[in-house]
Amino acid sequence: MVTSMQKLQTYLEKFDYIYFSLIILLGLVSLVSLYQVQLLQGEYFVLQQVVWYVIGLGGCFIVSYFLDLDILKRLSLFVYLFFLLLLVGILIAPANISKEINNAYGWYTIGGFSFQPAESMKIGLILYLAQVISKGTDSSPTLKEEMLLVGKLTVITFIPVAVVMQFPDFGNAMVYLAIYGAMLLVSRVRIKTILLIFSVPLTIILTLTITYFVATDFFLDRILGMLPSYQASRFYGWLQPEKYTISGYQLNQSIMAIGSGNVSGYEHMPHVPYAYSDLIFAVIGGVFGFVGTSIVLLFYFMLIYKIVMISQRYHDSFGTLIGAGIAGFLTFQIFQNVGMSIGLMPVTGLGLPLISYGGSALVITLASLGLILNMRVNTMTFMFGNK
Repeated sequence: MVTSMQKLQTYLEKFDYIYFSLIILLGLVSLVSLYQVQLLQGEYFVLQQVVWYVIGLGGCFIVSYFLDLDILKRLSLFVYLFFLLLLVGILIAPANISKEINNAYGWYTIGGFSFQPAESMKIGLILYLAQVISKGTDSSPTLKEEMLLVGKLTVITFIPVAVVMQFPDFGNAMVYLAIYGAMLLVSRVRIKTILLIFSVPLTIILTLTITYFVATDFFLDRILGMLPSYQASRFYGWLQPEKYTISGYQLNQSIMAIGSGNVSGYEHMPHVPYAYSDLIFAVIGGVFGFVGTSIVLLFYFMLIYKIVMISQRYHDSFGTLIGAGIAGFLTFQIFQNVGMSIGLMPVTGLGLPLISYGGSALVITLASLGLILNMRVNTMTFMFGNK
């Protein structure tokens, strides 16, 4: 019988201090960046972010110390359904609870507190996809078995995608698809089958890209015209920010801010709308320059590398798949946020993980990182390796 003291001792011995230090370093970057926003634009979020970090780190510890991944594996369907019900509830909740924020629904607002269930859905999706994929034991499945598995994963993923698109929340819909893609890549499905599956969406994306460059007016008027005006305006502002100056204002200011930072930063950067959340990378680039942004991206690279390494060494494929899902959604969000800050991607409202201001996103991200710590502490070692 393992006593509480023995469990704590084992926890501290196996605890990954480098991994945790990276989380803390990104947290410090967040607070310093928000303080700069406070100085430059008079928006006060530092103390609130400290509170969210304390709550999130508490959740990270609880998940890493108390949670049993074997039990979580058995309950993954119920976790998925619970978070899915919270997501669907946004569509039917009374107007005084589900309020419109920035032209989109997606938050429960009760007593001054807001909660975004689309964030918690990431964990529910990762857990259930991991459970479904890890069920199979055949390392060489037939094409029929592969297609059946892909079909299950697709249905599981596209249900929450369809729900969040009703808000509309294009950003989190893309995050769910990134989770799906990352976990599919490490599943037992062969690469050639995956390429066959992704050939259709890739062909559509390629066709749309060619259409934009060959027939720009047709693309802008007919294809983007099919989108809701709010979403279409974001694409207009992204593709032609010089022409659509109102919808492209946020992007133009972000690019100017990053450009003003040069190598080591500049203390007087231009005003950037939503600099505390969507475009906080512009603040980092403007105030700390190329050096600052490079250091932040290095921290992210090291964190994701640690996630992959820890989850790969876990003795159960369920944990390895969870790591793939977490690494997938973090990588996509970093790429998307940095990309939209410099004009490579459309503005979607996705924050920069662990740095942008936000309660739900920060707490859920820290809880998911707690799952990785849990694996690090509870990985079983064997005579000839970990697996």
